Amino acid sequence: MSAVVTRSPASGDRTLAIVGGAIVAVSVGAVLARFAGVLPDGPATLIVLVCAGIGLKVAMSYAARSASSAARMRTMTLVSTVALAISGLTVLASLPRITKAAGLHPFAMDFAAQLWTLGLLIFVAGPVRTIGWRALVGVGLTGLLGITALARLVGTPLVEKLGTSSILATAVWVPITEEALKVLPVAIVLRMAMRRTETRPSVLDLTLIGAWTGAGFSLFEDAALGRGGFSLTANPLLSLLFPSEGKGVVYGWTVAQSGHLVHTALIVLGVSFGLMYRRPQSRAWIAPVAAIAAVLMEHCSQNAILTGRLNGVVAKISIVLTLGGRLTSLMLIGGIAYAIALEWRVVGGVVAPKSWFPLSPIEAQRRSMLLAAAQAPGRVSMSRASAGGTA
Repeated sequence: MSAVVTRSPASGDRTLAIVGGAIVAVSVGAVLARFAGVLPDGPATLIVLVCAGIGLKVAMSYAARSASSAARMRTMTLVSTVALAISGLTVLASLPRITKAAGLHPFAMDFAAQLWTLGLLIFVAGPVRTIGWRALVGVGLTGLLGITALARLVGTPLVEKLGTSSILATAVWVPITEEALKVLPVAIVLRMAMRRTETRPSVLDLTLIGAWTGAGFSLFEDAALGRGGFSLTANPLLSLLFPSEGKGVVYGWTVAQSGHLVHTALIVLGVSFGLMYRRPQSRAWIAPVAAIAAVLMEHCSQNAILTGRLNGVVAKISIVLTLGGRLTSLMLIGGIAYAIALEWRVVGGVVAPKSWFPLSPIEAQRRSMLLAAAQAPGRVSMSRASAGGTA
């Protein structure tokens, strides 16, 4: 007979308090180092935002299992609020630099457009959502300054070496690295979630994280390039859902410009569905393949057209294949509709928006357990059987 060593709730509470204190200390230290000139703006901001957006509200939800539920909730709420406040101050201090190219007005309009779509996504995900607003705001801030700093670090050297007119640099390297870096926050959460058997987030939880990360990334990029706006008519019907999407005219055709929010959300939706539902859905692998292919085809082809060096025939074919830049937006709408229909049945959702907001911890736990049973039915059954047989 083997002995089972368990940690007391008091010990877990102390550990959780230490972890929470360390997160705050690291965040404050990074801010002080930034203002003292020890750390550059990008790395210092990245440290703060990672602590606030990834290391706490989402990561600790899956890591702090040994602490009591009351202590876990109390510590996470307190530390996440402090960390997000520090992050917000960091962003405000960086606004003059971010909006230097075009000023605050285009940034404000772009912010309103991004927030419009994010608000709609939160409403749609309401019946199945299991994560709170702090996690979403955290990853949004991470995308705004943290991921963009990494993207510049990775992409700028090759662009400077080959020039902005290089198809390899502008239309291949930049889109691929940007899309890969933007899914980093989701990849961390998804890795932890896949290791869980009793509770899991919904696919739309992860899609929201991807959308907020992409929105933050888009805000920075648009401000740096002096663009951004809010329009409900630029692209008929689509603009009602995505007012941040721009449009252009190529070879006499109107081409929509979906942007990072749509691209990141679609990739995350496809990848998370393909991984989390691969057991009950035998063809779930199609979702990530189709999502990644559509995003890269749209992103790479539009960047290539902007260089002015893409063959005319190839450019026209790419416009047709991407439905004039509308393919990823339509795929995202369809994918979200399918996911909500699937997961709504899993959690027993009801048409009562007042029960969706705010999300209570008890309701989030209930949904997470039902989602875990639907996503990995075999593993959940074996886990429960094993737990029942080790008394």
